[in-house]
Amino acid sequence: MNPISVSELLAYTKKVLKTDYMLNHVLIKGELSEIKTASSGHMYFTIKDDKARMDCIMYRDDAEASDMDFQVGMEVEMNGSVAIYAPSGRLQFVAKTMELTGEGALYKLFLKLKDLLSKEGLFDMDKKVALPEMPKTVGVVTSTAGAALHDFLQVAANRNPAVSVIVSPTLVQGEGAGASIARAFKRLDARDDVDVILITRGGGSMEDLFCFNDETLIRTLAERRHPVVSAVGHEVDTTLCDYVADVRAATPTHGAEIIVSPREEILSTSRGRLQVMEHAIALSLHEARRRNDVLGHRLHQTVSMEAILNKRLAQKAVKERMDFRMKEAVNRHVQSLNRYGIRIKAVNLPARAARDAESLALMKQRMVRQSALAVKNARRDLAELDNRMKTMGKERVKPRVRVQNRYIRSATEVDVGDVLKVDLLDGSIAARVLSIERNGHEL
Repeated sequence: MNPISVSELLAYTKKVLKTDYMLNHVLIKGELSEIKTASSGHMYFTIKDDKARMDCIMYRDDAEASDMDFQVGMEVEMNGSVAIYAPSGRLQFVAKTMELTGEGALYKLFLKLKDLLSKEGLFDMDKKVALPEMPKTVGVVTSTAGAALHDFLQVAANRNPAVSVIVSPTLVQGEGAGASIARAFKRLDARDDVDVILITRGGGSMEDLFCFNDETLIRTLAERRHPVVSAVGHEVDTTLCDYVADVRAATPTHGAEIIVSPREEILSTSRGRLQVMEHAIALSLHEARRRNDVLGHRLHQTVSMEAILNKRLAQKAVKERMDFRMKEAVNRHVQSLNRYGIRIKAVNLPARAARDAESLALMKQRMVRQSALAVKNARRDLAELDNRMKTMGKERVKPRVRVQNRYIRSATEVDVGDVLKVDLLDGSIAARVLSIERNGHEL
């Protein structure tokens, strides 16, 4: 047998392939990967299953006729033929048509529904709300038989065992699961004791997770009363729940980390707020003293008893408002600290938490003592100022003389026989002019 060249062998093989009816009318299915579009418009890609892979090409006219945005990972069915690419001797599949199938068809439906709901504004960012900083009760919509609930409960308990969890059980896969999830969510959203709601399940195929794309469910979530976190599948999985929720978590564990703040962080925040409160009270007392000093200075400058009385009333009102606001602020923060202390003690916190609680209690007592002392000092200052005002008022008020309701200051303004009105501190008297002396000389 005489040897043949490589090009001759490939030409013969190509000829054989063209004459084989089956290889020229192949319907093949698999998963797309390594998609590239050349400047010519031709699309080069690979189709594979769990055992093999094959290079493919779809020429520009056929690619444009498909009118689809094909992406890596889609499951497709292709009609075409098997051919040899002579320059490299590579076997390839020439696709004429391509359609989504299996999860690919589901993905196409997902994109269509996503576009519809997005145009209606259900995913707009201005509809998102912030999660509460320290939720007391978390609602969870999931299956009680899945690992997602176990993972969430374990992480939440480790971070802060004082947080309560209410589970609303539901189907998370299969026929009717979307409606079941919507009903479970409504049960929690109707409650007033829930601060935030988590919708979650573990990973799975796109078909397993497709119930979380249910249109009725998405519209139900869009009308929510409470903040919602979506933690469906793994990090690479995406559902319409992720788009409509206020926050998307990569996994159920991540959802617990987003929602539940560590107890150490809560205690640190409480201590910081207590310090801010003490600083605010100190500033209020300082400002009150400053106002009292200003008011006292103004009172020293006045000679009118009426003005003195008005200033005293204004000062008393300032003091009463200061006392009320200070006591109200102290009581409010003391009650808040007491509630947190009761909740934390109820779950048997470690010794460090107990020490922190005692420290907070001591700080509270010191703050109350300091506030009481400041109020006592302010009242003493007010009493002293009141005595000084009374003395000053009696010393400075002098009689005033009127002639026909006109105050006079000189003997030249009256004549013998005029009736005078003399205004005193506690009333007035009438007198008649019998004689007039001016600089020791009678007129």
